[in-house]
Amino acid sequence: MTLAAGTNAAQVTLDVSGDAAQKLFTLDDPPRVVIDLPNTHTAGDFRAPAASGIVTAVRVGAQPRGTLRVVLQLRSALPVRSAWGTGEGARQLRVTLGEASASVATALADAPPRAVSVAHAPADGDRDVVIAVDAGHGGVDPGAIGHGGTREKDVTLAIARALAKALDAEPGMHAVLTRDRDEFLELRDRIGRAHRAHADMFISVHADSIRDRSVTGASVYVLSVHGASSEAARWLAEHENAADLVGGARPEDKGALEPVLIDMTQNETIGVSATAAERVVAALEGVGEVRKAQVQHAGFVVLKSRDIPSMLVETAYISNPEEERRLRNTSHQAQLADAIASGVRTYFMHNPPDGTRFKQQRRSTLASAADAQSAPATP
Repeated sequence: MTLAAGTNAAQVTLDVSGDAAQKLFTLDDPPRVVIDLPNTHTAGDFRAPAASGIVTAVRVGAQPRGTLRVVLQLRSALPVRSAWGTGEGARQLRVTLGEASASVATALADAPPRAVSVAHAPADGDRDVVIAVDAGHGGVDPGAIGHGGTREKDVTLAIARALAKALDAEPGMHAVLTRDRDEFLELRDRIGRAHRAHADMFISVHADSIRDRSVTGASVYVLSVHGASSEAARWLAEHENAADLVGGARPEDKGALEPVLIDMTQNETIGVSATAAERVVAALEGVGEVRKAQVQHAGFVVLKSRDIPSMLVETAYISNPEEERRLRNTSHQAQLADAIASGVRTYFMHNPPDGTRFKQQRRSTLASAADAQSAPATP
């Protein structure tokens, strides 16, 4: 599957190994194009392309009765049409959004999926990937407080430390904590510390509250391009973005509640962030309840980095008495940390940045597979 996109048009191409019918339709709020392929599943090496241009998100998943669904979320609604063709021996379904020019339609046709490369990454080498782990709140900002008096800032620091330990235990990975003590950090300073550490990924750890104390479960967020994925996500982002005011920043200060504006470079980073976040969501399902099985989107200022894939992990709701109890438990904290680390590791195994040990390992794996395929069969 490839995606070629500009600011006003796009084309997605799907290679299909056999005969398949397709159902194509659009949805609103936000504008989306949906492609349903009955009796179809993804190949073992399938990777959805990162969002770009007018396409703000790409999601692929299985539906009931063997239908594969592809969803393209858009900045604005576009006319859509589809056509079947052939390419490199396979049938191709080409879905065109808007009046795609020839240059847009072929720009990415031969481009393999790639990770976002940060400025410090060398072309080759065996460096560790660097993950900035951000414990939410801190200092004069306690964050949410559970019914039993548990403070979010203490829970997030404990989980962040456990996550850093779990990441450091993985070959090829190195964690950097934005804070390793009870201190207040403005949102932009958290991003700045990640940049100074030359981070390949930024993970902000939280455990928020909600008025309904029965609500439970973890969820993972990435930066939103156009609005929040739900009213709860919008409220949560507004609540977290106001954290700077707790530390004394005035609303008129630069950076305090600054609007989240997206440019083209950051749009690509958001797509990569969503891919990584999907891995973390899947890993968290093995620890306990996940409130939202899909990656959520909201306008978190702390995730507004143009060149570092970033996510915010709501590990649980501290407002729920049972989840508050578990959040205080060091064993549960370690389980959450191990799950997040596992999801991150899986992402980098499949999307290794240049110059890293993960990249070398992937090259070695692909070379071994190619050798095995070309070797003569044993009589």
